[in-house]
Amino acid sequence: DVGGAIHAVSDAYGYDTVRHYRGHGISSDFHCAPFVKHFRNNEAMELLPGMIFTIEPMITEGSAECDEWSDDWTVATRDGGRAAQFEHTVLITETGVRILTLP
Repeated sequence: DVGGAIHAVSDAYGYDTVRHYRGHGISSDFHCAPFVKHFRNNEAMELLPGMIFTIEPMITEGSAECDEWSDDWTVATRDGGRAAQFEHTVLITETGVRILTLP
């Protein structure tokens, strides 16, 4: 469970994870299925060889509630707490996973 794993790490450090944004598939369409939740959830996502998708959680030091600014890009936490977001692209292979955004 991708979301559960991310949320567990976030919890271990006393942080939270934003629920509004998700990772996404990579294909000829930029934002496509599968959509990957970065928080605990009850939706099973079967990982199949050949799938390529992003994992890009936004971790917050306070509340996970956030607002998008009028520039349609910038996101800020409602409580003014700091947040960090990062992204990796992964490929599911026959033998596991390959992180494409690492050297």
